[in-house]
Amino acid sequence: MDTNGNLQALLSKLQGVRRTGNGWTAKCPAHDDGRASLSISEGDDGRVLVFCHAGCNVDAVCAAVGMRPADLFAASTSTVLRPSREKRQNRGRDSGQSPGKVFALARDAVAELERRHGPRAALWTYRDANGEPVGVVVRWDRPNGKKDIRPASREGDGWQITAMPTPRPLYGLPALAKAERVYVCEGEKAADAAKAIGLTATTSAHGCESPDKTDWRPLAGKEVILLPDNDPPGRKYADAVAGILAKLTPAPVVKVVELPGLPDKGDAADFVEANEGTATDELRRIVDALANEAEQLNSQKATEVVGVFVPFPVDSLPEPAQGFVRAGAKAIGCDPSYLALPMLTAIASAIGNTRRIQLKRGWTAPAILWAAIVGESGTAKTPAFKLVMKPVRERQRKALERNAAATDLYEVDLARWEKAVAEWKRDKKTIEDPPAKPQPPQAERWIVSDTTVEALAPLLLSNPRGLLMARDELAGWLGSFDRYSGGKGGADAAHWLSMHNGESIIVDRKTGNPRTIFVPQASVCVCGGIQPAILHRALGMEHRESGLAARLLLSCPPRIAKRWTEADIDPSAEVEIARLVDRLYELQPAMDDDDEPRPVIVTLSADAKAIWKRFYNVHGQEQAESTGDLSAAWSKLEEYAPRFALVIHCVRWAADDPTLESPDVVDAASMAAGVRLTTWFKGEARRVYAMLGESDEDRERRRLVEWIGRKGAAVTAREVQMGCRWLREPGAAEAELNELAKAGRGAWEPSPAGQRGQPTRRFRLSTSSAVNGNGQSLGGPTNTVDVDGEGDAESDGPGDEWGDV
Repeated sequence: MDTNGNLQALLSKLQGVRRTGNGWTAKCPAHDDGRASLSISEGDDGRVLVFCHAGCNVDAVCAAVGMRPADLFAASTSTVLRPSREKRQNRGRDSGQSPGKVFALARDAVAELERRHGPRAALWTYRDANGEPVGVVVRWDRPNGKKDIRPASREGDGWQITAMPTPRPLYGLPALAKAERVYVCEGEKAADAAKAIGLTATTSAHGCESPDKTDWRPLAGKEVILLPDNDPPGRKYADAVAGILAKLTPAPVVKVVELPGLPDKGDAADFVEANEGTATDELRRIVDALANEAEQLNSQKATEVVGVFVPFPVDSLPEPAQGFVRAGAKAIGCDPSYLALPMLTAIASAIGNTRRIQLKRGWTAPAILWAAIVGESGTAKTPAFKLVMKPVRERQRKALERNAAATDLYEVDLARWEKAVAEWKRDKKTIEDPPAKPQPPQAERWIVSDTTVEALAPLLLSNPRGLLMARDELAGWLGSFDRYSGGKGGADAAHWLSMHNGESIIVDRKTGNPRTIFVPQASVCVCGGIQPAILHRALGMEHRESGLAARLLLSCPPRIAKRWTEADIDPSAEVEIARLVDRLYELQPAMDDDDEPRPVIVTLSADAKAIWKRFYNVHGQEQAESTGDLSAAWSKLEEYAPRFALVIHCVRWAADDPTLESPDVVDAASMAAGVRLTTWFKGEARRVYAMLGESDEDRERRRLVEWIGRKGAAVTAREVQMGCRWLREPGAAEAELNELAKAGRGAWEPSPAGQRGQPTRRFRLSTSSAVNGNGQSLGGPTNTVDVDGEGDAESDGPGDEWGDV
């Protein structure tokens, strides 16, 4: 069948086919498609390119119309050969070509790679939890038997020939959420073979080279079956993955299954090929039976270990917020999240009750965020917080000055009124009404620090937009809920829970006028810092059960040593941020039939709705599999994705982003940013809750790991003894390092030969334990080139949907 025939054969089997500018659209046959979500086009070399915008992969599309993925390829590119174990010779060959070039689509980046290297032999796609493509890996089979691997990665709104950023997603990530048992292979081809017989399978990018650069957390709490390749590097890869999995919380059940009859260097693909005449159901039954009989590696529950901190996704913020956060973090010498959290919260407060995002009829979400920066004293929380709050505080200062001037005029008017009333009373013959009493001016309030609801209620009533409660330390706010146990503190907590959703509150006061205050839409954003020990005490069982703790967005980056820097923030950047905040405060609500303010409803575009639905379904499955504190946190994090999307949308509007589709419609870019931010906060919630559950011994051990990480991830026992005051006793430092080694957190290595008396060995943290260290390669023979300089990705099989992303 010629290439054009391949295309025509596919189009003839589809429904709703329409010609577009560069191809065709049709209803996807792999799912109940109410809209034409399938894109079809023809590659430069005749390949048929297929992409389902709803997330169906090429295998599913082809199977639904009775075709094979190979039918979409020209004969010269349809053969996929198994890679060898030979060490790659073309290391970094393309790293200097077209540096930094951005392609609109993944297929454009792949086309450029094919222009350099010729027609590819295979391609795989990596996706995030929402099914969005984030990277591809392309492979070429050379005449000398060697293999070339080149990656492309999604960077912002485009694609570059570069590695996926770490931590990288697992291969086939969206399918893992619902699986109770997951098989881990080395390499995408092996994983595809396992999936072909009905197993849920995955692998990490670059196989045996860098499992420590992948995010394995989606496998936490599952049964994980390792299927190692039949050679030393394959078994080494399985050991490395098992070590990483043992540190997940909750710990997965890990087993190793060696497939029968594998040749030397054989893998799951060879197993399936060797049993080609056996039904796939029977092959699946054989492998599952082997897994059932295999012994559990981690028969004892692994000690819960706080996960590695993943840097805040600053690139999810639109400009000018993104540049301001980067510059501020560099100038202050702090983690970017120390600026990003208060900035997002301040921006959300500026939007306030003027806008809500509609997810469906009857479900709208407000721009209300509660964020807490968790860090020890001296970690630069306060300077970062003050820098971000500067434009809001300056706006508040000017408003209070205006109010003070208005109050002076009011006092004069009040005196005149009192005199007029006295004269009116003396005139017994007058039939006129008494003089109208002047009304005191209402101060515009944007920011508050008082935590009592009784003090907030009148401010909320006179400022229907909402308020920002900003405090350097949130301990007082959290502590206020316990101040009157069973009484006022409990009532305040209930009101605060309503304020998180922008709901109405009724406050009865013992003093003041009026005694009863009704606030129809009480909206308060919250942000501040808190020390870990105080957070542990403040978030007691009462607040965890009430759901107050679950509503807090948490960031707890590891402590970094201060270093002097001449870096500073450009004054023009501060002016730009202040202008952004002022414009957001210009947003106005709509008025209802009773002339009362109500939020303007912002809807979702079709593409944004699709992203939200995918996130909602995956997140819902995660919540169903969670328990305790994490389950509560997941229930509140769900709505943070659209809340973030609304905030991002309004920032783009205020910044006159030319790519914004409509001021009244949240587009896919804003929703994708909201989902990415929420995903990051989910990871931080896991880390912080793990910290709160640590024993004293676990906490001291983590303290030591973080200290070693700040020292470059490698230290001698003597350095630990001198640098860690709690390990000054003779032998204590070496004993603790030995315990870390036993726990798989690192290993001893020989020191370079030196002068007499110098230490002969050093302790080096494992990559998964290092807080700020660099990853180490597992070493040994490999079957792929080192593509970190150009990008690494892998995918769902040859010709997978990598086109219009």
